[in-house]
Amino acid sequence: MSHGLPTAIAYLALLVIHPPLGSRSRWSDRGLWSRPVGGILLILVTFAWAALELVRIDTLAYLSLPVSLFAITWTLLGLGGALKLVPYLLLLSLSLPIWADLIPILVDMATIVVGNAVSALGITALIEGSNITLAYGRLVIADGCSGIGFLAIAMLLGAFTAILNDYRWRGWAIIMSSSIVLALVINWVRIIALVLIADWTNMESSLVREHELFGWIVFAAFILPALVLAPVRRRKTLQTGNDHVISHSGFGFILTALVAGTGVVFLVQAREIEEPPLSITSSDFSEISAQALPLPLQVPDQLEQKFYVEEDTGVYVSLAQIQRHSPEQKIVPYLPPLVDRDMWFREATPAPGKGIWRRINTPQRVVVSHIYAIGGYRTDSYVKAKLLQLPAIYSGRTRFALISLQTLCETSTCDEGLDRLAAFEAATDI
Repeated sequence: MSHGLPTAIAYLALLVIHPPLGSRSRWSDRGLWSRPVGGILLILVTFAWAALELVRIDTLAYLSLPVSLFAITWTLLGLGGALKLVPYLLLLSLSLPIWADLIPILVDMATIVVGNAVSALGITALIEGSNITLAYGRLVIADGCSGIGFLAIAMLLGAFTAILNDYRWRGWAIIMSSSIVLALVINWVRIIALVLIADWTNMESSLVREHELFGWIVFAAFILPALVLAPVRRRKTLQTGNDHVISHSGFGFILTALVAGTGVVFLVQAREIEEPPLSITSSDFSEISAQALPLPLQVPDQLEQKFYVEEDTGVYVSLAQIQRHSPEQKIVPYLPPLVDRDMWFREATPAPGKGIWRRINTPQRVVVSHIYAIGGYRTDSYVKAKLLQLPAIYSGRTRFALISLQTLCETSTCDEGLDRLAAFEAATDI
């Protein structure tokens, strides 16, 4: 997001113009709180970063940065000095590009809240998942309605307020919790207001088209009074008596962590092997085109795709796969929502990895099952697939495949479709 660089600059500026208060540390430099323990933590964090970097789990790799800075400060200045830096590290964390992973969660939350609110307000509307169909048109709660921008800016303003007022842990917890709740409520109010405006104006209001600008107006209407009413504590003077002296032996831990982390990355990458692609060779399957699938899938172009159907069972198979050829590539690539939410919505999730999708405004239903293959591992969860990259890369096997099975439902419950997929999975080895 665009606030990342300004936030990082603000982090450095606050360290200079509003540094942590100096005071004598209450933490002993012995036992579990000693500086060598911080050095050990730094080495462990570096190994964790190396593992995440090998499989390109970027979100967790980014989050290792503030943890590493905390461990470095602990190693050089002691635990007391590191704890004083924590508020600034929390601010730095807000500049990291980790927000995209929150969008699906925020969209799901907004869908539930807005759907219930529309029903409670008595608006005449057909609610199908994230689709709200009114008399004169349809509104879709998509990624742009996640409110991720409101959440990021609200948390950023909360962190600034907490640092400038030298809040302690309780104050931090209160203001950050308030910022998160306020951002969520603002986004929900915005979407509900847009539904009301669309219903009252027969979808003709310009606010429906300019919903992003409207959202920031609503955000300002909520957040500015909150900032004005927030308590202010001015720092009078810096406290004296700072006893944090740099430990020169700590640089040995830093050097060890640097060498060990980069060494692990180099050695493991050298073990990667080329794997043969997965294939379906049984005579029971016929190769088809993508257009023949009951439910088209939105798979990234970088994956090689083939499509099959087993005529006897009516089960369709989509096989998309990729082999990593460079350390810069991810083993499990980023997968956007595989189903077009403008045309389909998930009616039910009868089992992990399986979903019943219904075409909007029609009775057509399709059962879809996704299987993720990473090296020699299989899972029905995309999140688990990301984690399985770790054992896969250490075995040298870096081929990824997305195996999608689907079949048409004959009844509204799709029980027979689920049974067909279960029997197919038990009898077929891809």
